[in-house]
Amino acid sequence: MIVVVDDMMTIGDFSSRCGLSPKVLRTYAEAGVLVPALVDPTSGYRYYELVQIEQADTVRLLRRAGVGLADIAQFLAEPSADSVDGWERSLTAETLSRHQALAEVRCRLGVGPERTRGATTIEVHAVRDLGDLRAAFDLAGAQLPEPIDSGDHRIDDLVERFAADQPLMVVATVEGNVVGGALGFRNDNGTVTLRIIGVVSAFRHRGIGRRLVERVEAEARRLGALCVALGTDEAVGFWFHLGYTPNLLFQWVYDADLYETETDALLNGLLAGLHFWRSSFNGIPQLFVELDEPRLDLRHEVREAVTGCHVGFMMSKRFTDRR
Repeated sequence: MIVVVDDMMTIGDFSSRCGLSPKVLRTYAEAGVLVPALVDPTSGYRYYELVQIEQADTVRLLRRAGVGLADIAQFLAEPSADSVDGWERSLTAETLSRHQALAEVRCRLGVGPERTRGATTIEVHAVRDLGDLRAAFDLAGAQLPEPIDSGDHRIDDLVERFAADQPLMVVATVEGNVVGGALGFRNDNGTVTLRIIGVVSAFRHRGIGRRLVERVEAEARRLGALCVALGTDEAVGFWFHLGYTPNLLFQWVYDADLYETETDALLNGLLAGLHFWRSSFNGIPQLFVELDEPRLDLRHEVREAVTGCHVGFMMSKRFTDRR
């Protein structure tokens, strides 16, 4: 079999041109990164194309940034600025966390400036533009149990209302780096929906989440909103301690035909005597049931009793007695 290698480089020549040793090139090839353009089936010699020199330089830079080979392989197949942005955010949070840890160790040794876990200067302010909004959504969305990013449809309301509701879309920064975000918008009925909130793991338990919520609440009051509300099955205790009222929210997204039957059964059974109101969202029938405290046991019981709807918590804080 004749192998054509014109305009190609041996692994030795390619190594000299790109600055990566033959051993490293073989390791990368095994990981699916910088795979030779041609391997002679008889001799096993590896050959590379000229265009792969630029790829090799990209790989070298990404490895310097600490990016894993599997992620690099995917990036080379589908280059994306979003991937670079994500790596940079992760790197920033990790670096800040390491600096904070070292500062605390110095404090324990009695050297360097005194600095405690909560002493880092935290600033909370509105996002500046749509680019900041999308970046904040990505950061907050990455903290969810099932991560989402700004490609998700749930950012649409935020983008649509950005010009009018920018003050309700806030971020927390530490030394100029965004470490958390809370993004909300006004509805026509005078309420504010807090669409998403999140703080990167390295900066949790420092009061950042509380400060973000307090800023959104303050802006909501200033804009004349009646209440702030959000749907969540996570951290209901956090919201309850911030003064939010827990409501069980039933949405008949699985089988709307069961709405009347299952609602009657619930209100005459497990939910008897509780304050409730009916509603709809985009044509989906809903039932809200007000609770005095987060009842995880009750949520479990009603989930077992219904089949046509999704059941979760909707937390809300009213600023007036008006309903």
